[in-house]
Amino acid sequence: MSLFKKKSNSLLGIDIGASAIKLVQLEKENGRHKLKNYGIFPLAEYLKSRNYQAYLELLKVPAKEVAGIVKKVIKEAKIKSREACVSIPVYSSFFTLIDLPNMSEKEVAATVPFEARKYVPVPISEVILDWSIVGKSDKGSSQQILIIAVPKEIINRYKQIIKLAGLNLWRMEAETFSLARALVGNDKSAITLVDAGARSVNISIVDGGFIKATHNLETGGLKIIKMISQRMKLYPQESEKLKHTLLTTGLAEIENTEIKDMLYSILNTIITEIKKITDSYQNKRNRKIERYILVGGVSQTLGLVDYFTDKLGVEVSLGDPFARVAYPSLLKSVVKELGPCLAAAVGLGMGEIQ
Repeated sequence: MSLFKKKSNSLLGIDIGASAIKLVQLEKENGRHKLKNYGIFPLAEYLKSRNYQAYLELLKVPAKEVAGIVKKVIKEAKIKSREACVSIPVYSSFFTLIDLPNMSEKEVAATVPFEARKYVPVPISEVILDWSIVGKSDKGSSQQILIIAVPKEIINRYKQIIKLAGLNLWRMEAETFSLARALVGNDKSAITLVDAGARSVNISIVDGGFIKATHNLETGGLKIIKMISQRMKLYPQESEKLKHTLLTTGLAEIENTEIKDMLYSILNTIITEIKKITDSYQNKRNRKIERYILVGGVSQTLGLVDYFTDKLGVEVSLGDPFARVAYPSLLKSVVKELGPCLAAAVGLGMGEIQ
């Protein structure tokens, strides 16, 4: 489901995240995607130097400045493609899955705006609506419709960024679809994607190859670190050390027991919410979630996959968006390290998903 869509053999995926702006250029050769180039611009120091809060205020940064960063990455990485696909964060979108009686697509299109008013918490006149038929009821008497709404203000901002960066807007879509394309592929089983980023944790259920649900938890990695730092009165260098420890040695190696207990408490709260979302879907749709896929910067915390597996009691794996992408063997270690963070950008460069 794309808000704007075309087709091309070479695309530049642009993921403007809370902690970094990530670009991935893919090209399709002989039916397979090939990595042509990539670039990453960490935002923490940049935003701090301009007195913005690193994970909350990216939307306040003028579009011209964001476009300037994109241009800088393109220039330094020597990226050639100018056909850009951009993802819209889950926290800037509204999703809902509804059931409608079997009817023609023309009738669905006429019905969706009226149904959307029940679920979208802003006036329909202020959003761009899109929808897709994503399944049938068990008895086939009704159909499942996924509705997505994005504020026009957000759409116009991203359009402006791409234009000011000197790029052509090839496609714009909600980030969930990019992730599903990169991580799920043709797998038709019921899968929960957990995108643990700097600002928030996004939980999406993909079933039968279609997005069926998406939820946003405002508890991202940087927020967790900030919460602990404030409560424990940590100095900035101590906060940085905590982040470094989580990524290099893992949860179990945190020496301060009070900090460790706080981290596990927050993680358990997140896992409880994930269980509620998946249990609700399983009970309502009579489907079983087969596995979980973790992506995002926080997913690289050592020991996190094992901890989630233990608590959820189902297979949990770290997402590999490059599993179906060809790349030079010398980049193997880089791809392994950066993969979970580049998932959305990779998915953007891949093309369409159902």
